[in-house]
Amino acid sequence: MTLEYYPKMMLMRPTSRQLVLLTLLVVVLVAQLVAYAKQQHELNTLRGTLHQPTEKMNINQAVVVENHPPPSTSVSHETKVSYVTSFWAKVKGEEVNPHRREVEAALLANIHNPHFDQVVVFLDRQDNAETCLDFHQAMSDLSRQVFSMTAEESNELLTIKVKCVDVKTGQPTYYQMFSNALSDVVTGDVVVLANADMAFDDTVSLARSLNPEVLAVLGTSGFSKEMTGNIKNIYEEIMGTDYIANDVEQLGTWEIDRCATSRCSWDTWIFHKSKLMGQLKEENFKRFIKTNKRVAFYMNENGAENAALWGIEQGYSFSSIYNACDKIQSWHFHLTPKTHKVRETPWRPNGGSVPRPWGGYQARPYPFARKDPDCVGTDSCFLQI
Repeated sequence: MTLEYYPKMMLMRPTSRQLVLLTLLVVVLVAQLVAYAKQQHELNTLRGTLHQPTEKMNINQAVVVENHPPPSTSVSHETKVSYVTSFWAKVKGEEVNPHRREVEAALLANIHNPHFDQVVVFLDRQDNAETCLDFHQAMSDLSRQVFSMTAEESNELLTIKVKCVDVKTGQPTYYQMFSNALSDVVTGDVVVLANADMAFDDTVSLARSLNPEVLAVLGTSGFSKEMTGNIKNIYEEIMGTDYIANDVEQLGTWEIDRCATSRCSWDTWIFHKSKLMGQLKEENFKRFIKTNKRVAFYMNENGAENAALWGIEQGYSFSSIYNACDKIQSWHFHLTPKTHKVRETPWRPNGGSVPRPWGGYQARPYPFARKDPDCVGTDSCFLQI
């Protein structure tokens, strides 16, 4: 072979078949690059709307969905909101309680609510129960089921938003729940503390602009045809639609609207974390039982929310105690049979509801949250910034 052969080789033209294959290869590569760039842009946009986790906190987080509008531009985006709750861990090998699935549906709705910057779940567990890793996996599976996310998307976004804390102290008392909400793992300025079976819609965006001197509570709107469509869809994706065959179908209501019917019942507390830091005393969240021992009360006891409100008032004097359920709606995912805590030793003097503070008059009514406190009259319950 002579040296003259090499220039001739370099000048050889590719065949038509080679040109077609080369063109197809270029098109495929460009499409893949465009798709990858778009995916990274969407993920970076989502990350930018949420709290960035710190290495110290090691916050496991969750997901924002596209069918929620962004928070109103009239509120401060510098104020962060944390949703805090407690959930019981599933014992391995145990049959799943139907209400557990309802709670998982509510948690999923709140994890996907863009108005919560952080979701903190204190997982009450026994030695043979599932851990926070199992909880994370369950929420990831449900995110894929309900929102058609990929495993990578759901896991990455859960890592951004959800903080799960393994606890082995048993069912948390009311005082423990507030202590949890005031702990360092909760990074929000405003705390939404609620029962785990409460699902919130976009009206919870108002929590971001809550007046720091106002303590807000929410009586639940129950479960009805008035429920926001996307919240209802999450329930039905996980629980099905058998509830529709309920005897009260013609009323369109399957769970009582406590917001409309009761002034003394609520399941959600909303407050600025800084106002209660170091202010609450455990002794104010205890009552006497019939053995004359003073013990703590729990969230699922009759009258517990009123007793807790009294305990809070002993620590900090808010300018208004506001039942804001007409402004912020919470939906109760509890159509399965309900239970309340039953004590081995009843409350003093006659059992029943959590008693009024020791040393007080039994005829004196418990404090309750009004729908028309002073801040309503002055239009200052929420501060538009």
